[in-house]
Amino acid sequence: MRKLILGIIVLLTICSSCSTTNPLFNSTLTETNDNVVLQEYFTYQDVTLKIGDRITVSIWGHEELSIGSVNSIFSSNEATGRWLTIDALGEVNLPKIGALQLAGYTAKEANIILEKAYSSYIKNPIINLKVLNYYVTVLGEVEQAGKYDLGDEKVTLLEMIAMAGGLDKYADPSLVKVVRTIDNQPIELLIDLTDIRAAHQFNIILQPEDIIYVASGGRKPLDENLQRLTPVASLVTAVAVLISILAN
Repeated sequence: MRKLILGIIVLLTICSSCSTTNPLFNSTLTETNDNVVLQEYFTYQDVTLKIGDRITVSIWGHEELSIGSVNSIFSSNEATGRWLTIDALGEVNLPKIGALQLAGYTAKEANIILEKAYSSYIKNPIINLKVLNYYVTVLGEVEQAGKYDLGDEKVTLLEMIAMAGGLDKYADPSLVKVVRTIDNQPIELLIDLTDIRAAHQFNIILQPEDIIYVASGGRKPLDENLQRLTPVASLVTAVAVLISILAN
């Protein structure tokens, strides 16, 4: 009878240890916390508009010409459907103006192009172009992981982590990664936030579609194992009690 109980305990313990998790972005193929990588791939560059981007165009005092204006009750975002999409030719079709090439220009440059185009109809037009589909994804040990709108703002790594509620209790602040796609290849930058100088030096300005991943420390696997073992221990106890009753 004792051998049977021991056999059950061993079997359940093995089963509980079979479920393991591998952290995301755990590649060790290349070291990415090098200054060369930082300078080559993670220095800020103005983002240019591209085919498929969704934009709104607000013209101050001219709601009839605005698309998804930020100046009135018709203020819009990606969820409401009031936007223009840059088509396969890199153009958008605007009221009064018609087709206008915007792909390849930064948002600031596109704003100047729009103001020049509309100056034929409006005296000193004030125009605000907004890109709706710029976002950053935050994963791992933060309080509120998810996708965050970047807009046209210059948001730093630390600001984005703060937007995600900060690091949670399981986070390892020495293992924060930013993954950026360059020429269809993921490039990884490793940041140690426990090092004040490194945190300052590597507090990069984020680009659209960047991924931030905060790795977990040693405590989380221990807690997860304890959580898995709790029902196992309860089951073993129940089995032992049942066998004890049947043996009497």
